[in-house]
Amino acid sequence: MTTKHKRPARKKWLLFALLTAIILLAAGGVFIYKFYDIYFRSSTDFEEKERLLCIPPNSSFDQVATLLERENMISDVHLLRAFAKLKGYDTKTYSGRYTISRGMSLRSLMVRLVSRQQTPVQLVVPSVRTPQELAGRIAKQLALDSAELIGYLSDARTAQQYNFTLEEFPAMFVPNTYEVYWDTTPEKLLARLNKEYAHFWNAKRSAQAQKLGLSKVEVATLASIIQEEVLHETELPKIARVYLNRLRIDMPLQACPTAKFAAGDMTISRVLQMHTQIDSPYNTYKHKGLPPGPIRYPSIVALNAVLEPDDNDYLFFCAKADFSGYHNFSRTGAQHAQYAREYQRELNRRGIK
Repeated sequence: MTTKHKRPARKKWLLFALLTAIILLAAGGVFIYKFYDIYFRSSTDFEEKERLLCIPPNSSFDQVATLLERENMISDVHLLRAFAKLKGYDTKTYSGRYTISRGMSLRSLMVRLVSRQQTPVQLVVPSVRTPQELAGRIAKQLALDSAELIGYLSDARTAQQYNFTLEEFPAMFVPNTYEVYWDTTPEKLLARLNKEYAHFWNAKRSAQAQKLGLSKVEVATLASIIQEEVLHETELPKIARVYLNRLRIDMPLQACPTAKFAAGDMTISRVLQMHTQIDSPYNTYKHKGLPPGPIRYPSIVALNAVLEPDDNDYLFFCAKADFSGYHNFSRTGAQHAQYAREYQRELNRRGIK
């Protein structure tokens, strides 16, 4: 073959090599650009420093991607889907509450979701009267169904798991603020609250209850009664001591809140004979001693008031006739009867029945 014939062939190979190099460089440039997009470039699309993303339990990746797009939290949902498919993240299920930061890369975002690096909720467990109220307040803060949670709170088998009767079960719930995950289950939540109950009942409080001759449940039961009695928390230790004095001498507690509870109406404004005669184990006008369990979920303040009661020898108290929310305290039945008549007259004058 002559030199003339070799030159055109060489030119063709050079041209082919050059075109191939250009194509490879272009492809490499696209790859580098996408690599940069995924690993370094901001994937978020909002102005705030941080936003919260709440993913319902058992959500698919497609649902997560749709949620991110709907909430305007991501700049390129197509790139997100492609990256998830490449990494196998599109076959996983997701749930939880996450902090998404402005400037977060797509890879960082997905790693946070896949590894479940959640932002906990500061759950407020309130002091309320009924399981329905408690479940409703908790469900508003977590990804829980209130009806399902009510079922757990009202189930004797659930109470038995934690060594309580159903009547005693409210004693396990110590109102406070707890750090939990937004997507926690009812079972995990109850187990956590049981641990907090054990933590609350430390050696000091346990010794205080023992000194008073009360069980932990009895402390909670008495705390629930005195909490219903007062408008001003400063009176809690004083009223706690009155009831402890009565228990000591085997005198009926005759606590109006227990008659209301027995009647099934805690809003009763005036306790009458028809209420005090209700035959219920909760009615301390009919039965001596404490009821079988708390009549509400008592606050920590009320619990501590029972454990650290005032030092007095009063046996009676009655709301003051000035409707200030404070009480008159008495050692004798005669003095108490005088205060009671004054209060009854004011009730009549105000037309309260």
